[in-house]
Amino acid sequence: MKYILLAFLLINTGKLKAQIIDSLNTAKNCAYMKPEEREMIYELNRLRSSPKSYLPYIEPLLKTAKNILKNFGKGSRTYSLTYTTSTKNGQETKKIDTNWHYSNIEEVNALSTLVNDLRKIKRLSVLQPDSGVYNAAQKHAKDQDAHEWGLMHTGTDGSSPWDRITRFSPSMSFGNENIAGRSGMEVTARAFIIQLLIDSGIPGYGHRYNILDPQWTHAGCVMTKSKGMDWCIQNFGAKKK
Repeated sequence: MKYILLAFLLINTGKLKAQIIDSLNTAKNCAYMKPEEREMIYELNRLRSSPKSYLPYIEPLLKTAKNILKNFGKGSRTYSLTYTTSTKNGQETKKIDTNWHYSNIEEVNALSTLVNDLRKIKRLSVLQPDSGVYNAAQKHAKDQDAHEWGLMHTGTDGSSPWDRITRFSPSMSFGNENIAGRSGMEVTARAFIIQLLIDSGIPGYGHRYNILDPQWTHAGCVMTKSKGMDWCIQNFGAKKK
């Protein structure tokens, strides 16, 4: 049923147009970025400057997800394992718990929490483009492309996102990264952002809260195609004070 939501997302995001706000279009003169990458920076800034402005995209998806849950049930089942260790009377005990997840329930939960987040989050900092942060994303994109996009966030040199970001942009004190892939449909910056905001099936909705983290001051985004998929790497940096 997720494909129904994705198709609805595509139609929904295409319908809603907004006038370009120049103060948020911070990457408009960055010739080192492709147009769709500059658009990604703009969309991130539009979201961060007014989180509620994304509700018209998300609320219809929540309504659709609730109807899918009602009409088609819980959906497919997957599981995750939780490992806990406790000590009692000097004896260590290890326990493994199996947690079952149902796709349609998870979709409703993810969208419900996202609507709540967008309603309550205050205005966040406007992100400035940074060539070093962008180059860190480019470096990892090339690394990923050479390894069929199976590296997750750790580079073949053992680097973490913050290692790469602070290496390529020494003025940054810290940074983090989102990676997303889409296949079989039109791809836009906004669609990628909505996918990462919903973050269904990701424990703790880490991609969402990375995008909505107030500490970020700069960003660099790479959008590319590889192995029949469209890919996006979002790198965020916090400038040294």
